[in-house]
Amino acid sequence: MNLSFFMARRVANDPRASFSRFIIRLATIATSLSVAVMIIAVAVVFGFKETIKEKMFVFWGQVQIAPFNPNPTSIITPDPFTYNPPLVENIRSVPGVVDIQPFAVKAAILSSATTMQGIKLKGIDSHYSFSSNNAISFKGDSLHFPAKDYAHQVILSSTILDKLALKIGDSLVVYFVDAEQEFPRIRKLQIAGVFHTGMEEVDNSFALCDIRLLRRISNWDDQAINGYQVHVRSYGEANSIADKIYQKYLEPPLSHTTIEELYPNIFNWLSLMNTNAYIILIIMTIVATINLTTALLIFIMERTTMIGILTALGMSPGKLQMVFVYHAGLVASRGILWGTLLGTGICLLQQYTHFIKMDESAYYMQYAPIKIVPWHILVIDLGTLFVCFCIMLLPSLVVRATSTVKALRFK
Repeated sequence: MNLSFFMARRVANDPRASFSRFIIRLATIATSLSVAVMIIAVAVVFGFKETIKEKMFVFWGQVQIAPFNPNPTSIITPDPFTYNPPLVENIRSVPGVVDIQPFAVKAAILSSATTMQGIKLKGIDSHYSFSSNNAISFKGDSLHFPAKDYAHQVILSSTILDKLALKIGDSLVVYFVDAEQEFPRIRKLQIAGVFHTGMEEVDNSFALCDIRLLRRISNWDDQAINGYQVHVRSYGEANSIADKIYQKYLEPPLSHTTIEELYPNIFNWLSLMNTNAYIILIIMTIVATINLTTALLIFIMERTTMIGILTALGMSPGKLQMVFVYHAGLVASRGILWGTLLGTGICLLQQYTHFIKMDESAYYMQYAPIKIVPWHILVIDLGTLFVCFCIMLLPSLVVRATSTVKALRFK
């Protein structure tokens, strides 16, 4: 049996009130709050990043395939190309690819009785999914794709709908301006439904329509498109999958662009959030270790007489030192346990009730998102325990330097 650990447990469970016991309780509370804050911070940061990415992925996919464009941040390519079914099947067969959909994009002006709004119309086909999820919400009806002709409907974002002062079921006039045409081409479309992502880059700039409408307006043939959007299983695989598709199946002028290259500002902003999370983790770890160090030093001072007695009885300085290290470890473990329960509980409460609200215009969402990853919590707990245990070795060295005679005389 480990004598040092046995004595540390007995000391920790001593029911007698003392000043050090009060300080240790404060240290336990401080450690619990530190761990809880770390768990909440990581869950919010990870949830925020995942939610923002999903909002972009659901609208554009993780990879876009289109003719080479010197401006990678522009989704509109000058010239269309022909839809290639064998190429689509080859890309769909690549491991990690979930789906591939063709699209076309054309600038237009929406006009209502009160105002006009510039927009980019994204042309889609009948295979496009209109289901709502955490990243995007749809209201109203989807586009009705007739066998012949094109759908005389459009799906707007709720932001654009409010600006035009219209509602689902209303009609609006769409002007297509082309440099090669003397006069704009005009179409009257009905608002079939509304989508909402919370992303200004999408909601303020894009609307959905039948891809055949854009072909008709642009005088393209029946198979002309501007590109393919590729959805992959995991964003971490997007770059490798894009490179594999490019090397194996694409021929000039086709090239590939990832969503990160298309919206670099958003993804640079998301990468900065990692720095914020690291700062919070470091600060909270420092707070926990300082409180535990202070509590241990006070505890050692209060137990000075006990140190002298145990030394006089022949206990080695190393074993005596470990009594206090184990005691600090038990205090830290108790704080980490309660902090884990508190932090996880608050995360679950936010996940199911959304009681912490956010300004969607600034943060792209209405409430603080939460993503609980078990191994994140495990790393926080074990990392905090390891750091605290290592730091506790420093104040415990006081035990080795304590004189037996002075310790026995200490009052």
